[in-house]
Amino acid sequence: MAAALWSFVAPHGVLELPAIFIAGGAGLEIARGMLFPGILPRREALARAGGRASRLLLGSIPLLLIAGSIEGFFSPTAAPAGLKFSLAILLAGALLTWLFGAGRTADVSS
Repeated sequence: MAAALWSFVAPHGVLELPAIFIAGGAGLEIARGMLFPGILPRREALARAGGRASRLLLGSIPLLLIAGSIEGFFSPTAAPAGLKFSLAILLAGALLTWLFGAGRTADVSS
C-alpha cells in the first residue's frame, strides 16, 4: 500500500510541498515586518515586508498550478510507479535548478 500512496503523492508533492512552505515563509515575513519593525516606522516596515512576501507568493503560484495539474491528470492514472517516481525526480531537479539558478547571470568576463 505504501508504494501506491507514494507513487500517487510523489509526482505532485515535490512541487506542492515547497510551494506551501514558501507561502508560509511569506506569511512569516509579513509577521516579522509587523512585530519587529526595527528603526523603520511600523507602516514602512510592513510595506517592505509585504512587498517581499508578495514576490514569494507570486513565485509559488506557478508551482501550485503545475502541481495541481499533475495531481488532477497524472497522479491518479494507472501509469507505472517507476514513471511516476521518475517524473518526481525530474520535477525536483527542475525546481532546484529554478530556485538556485533564477536571477543568476553568467560571468562573461573575457
